[in-house]
Amino acid sequence: MGYPFLTRMSVNKERTSMLLGYDDNTCEWCSLDDTGRIDSRQSLSEHGIGSDQHTQHIQFMGRNRVLVITQDKVGKWLHLYEDEEKARLVQTLFVKFPFPVMQAAWQEGQLILLFSIRHRSGAVRIGLYDPEKDEARWVTPDLDNPQFVFWSASTREVGVNVGVLGRVYSYSEDILPSSEIPYTEYDYPVMDKQGDLIAVSIPVEDGFQPGWIRQGEDRVHECSRDSQPFSELIRMQLDPHQQLVLCEGITCGKWQYVQYTLDREKRYELYDYPGILTQAVLSRDRQGLIGKYESIVRPPVPEIYRFSEQTRTITYFSVERDERIGKHPDKEPDVIYGWVRYGHDMIPYMDMHPEGAEQVVIYLHGGPHNCLFDSFSPVISGLYQAGVRVIGLNYPGSSGFGMDYRMRIQNDWGGVDADVIQFVREQMLSSYSNVSLYGVSYGAYLALLVAGKSPALWSTMVACAPFTDLEGLYAGGGAKLRSFLETEIGELLHDPSALRDRSPTAYVSGLSEVDIQLIHGQADQLCPVEQTERLYLDIMENKQMSGAVGRIELHIVQDMAHEAYSERIWAQKAVDFLTYSRVST
Repeated sequence: MGYPFLTRMSVNKERTSMLLGYDDNTCEWCSLDDTGRIDSRQSLSEHGIGSDQHTQHIQFMGRNRVLVITQDKVGKWLHLYEDEEKARLVQTLFVKFPFPVMQAAWQEGQLILLFSIRHRSGAVRIGLYDPEKDEARWVTPDLDNPQFVFWSASTREVGVNVGVLGRVYSYSEDILPSSEIPYTEYDYPVMDKQGDLIAVSIPVEDGFQPGWIRQGEDRVHECSRDSQPFSELIRMQLDPHQQLVLCEGITCGKWQYVQYTLDREKRYELYDYPGILTQAVLSRDRQGLIGKYESIVRPPVPEIYRFSEQTRTITYFSVERDERIGKHPDKEPDVIYGWVRYGHDMIPYMDMHPEGAEQVVIYLHGGPHNCLFDSFSPVISGLYQAGVRVIGLNYPGSSGFGMDYRMRIQNDWGGVDADVIQFVREQMLSSYSNVSLYGVSYGAYLALLVAGKSPALWSTMVACAPFTDLEGLYAGGGAKLRSFLETEIGELLHDPSALRDRSPTAYVSGLSEVDIQLIHGQADQLCPVEQTERLYLDIMENKQMSGAVGRIELHIVQDMAHEAYSERIWAQKAVDFLTYSRVST
């Protein structure tokens, strides 16, 4: 990879400091001025880290205290730093605690960890763990696919969403294991709680509107009735002192922020800008957003957007140039956001079209309910710089374009989404003789399925971390994956013939006619690497029997799991493979 990659970022409640965590297990503690710019940065390295350890969690524990959790095969190491002009390691504690830590808090002079357990049945339970006493107790009963929202250690409350309802669990020291755990339920999903104010997400016809209620009251206040609703409302942050609510979400495939007063006045909106800003919070002077910024050609870095209430303008500033992230193109690709009609649906796509491009790659995101933003993609960047046109397709099932569009593939994986890909090839790109497919995870599954069904349409394809056999995926999956598949394709699971028809393994003969590169992580716990290896062997056997010619490559990446931003690990291999014919001629 060549450079450390920013994977974690957080700002403390007082907006005086920022934590940065990188994929090489290094962490930095940065001090911020009133505007959000970095004053200084220091490395948290005193705890050291062995070759078999990785950093699992970093978090502020108040204004001047930071917790770093590292893990190895034996257990977890809790490292507590304090900042008195220079950060120093003040405590290290080893615990044999097997469950991932969701959050940590300093409560009544001791460290408390919030964790969750998923049972074999698929139910999830949230609890608290005291590492000093090596004791755990439950905060919630077993819940069906809960979405964690917040934990307030000071008020002893945990907020979750179960289905379309919000729940706030209030716990105390005297709850016994056999006691019924009480909670307060709300009609809408809970997004944040500060004091007696509760932010909620209100479903409307075309998406979601932000709103709020006051604890103990039944009246729900919409932040705005005039603004276009969010297609997906990701996060809300309440500021009870300023009487403000900051909303983060997706509208028509674009990431945006909107700030309202509690009496519905819109203070500012950040919407149409290159790249995406995520996890943003207000700066100390309340005149800027500090967040993790990335674009197609730039990996994640901390950035600031400054705004003026007087002029209603927003100005972008780099927090600090970090030379360690390597050199990347300064000029962003020209991106066209388009729509193509397919029956009654309008299919959204991103089009990056270098002048004179003779080759096209259709880029398929994973999920299936993710969305292709103009976020960091070294593959798209590499293809664009090589003069290749890239169509980033948000096929039916993608998030960010309304709930109906997101639900279009329920019980129809490999159906309408695969048909749309072939339609785009035959209608939009019919003038091109060289069209290729690139997909990751679910997108790789679709690429293999489409290429296997209609090999003559495609020159080359790259499938990264795919699954290839739906029946085998369900049979060998854990409780979480099986529960997800039952929700997504429950009807297909009862039809073995349909499962075979929707699985790339049924189209080995067609796949033998296409140049294929398969890439998978050996440590992938979601999409079985064994399915990719089996498909490769089946294609090789078919090639030998049929005499089919063409390239096929299999790359198994050691120690790589199914994780965000993995693309950077194999990007150059994929770009080289997709552009091979252009280079060789």
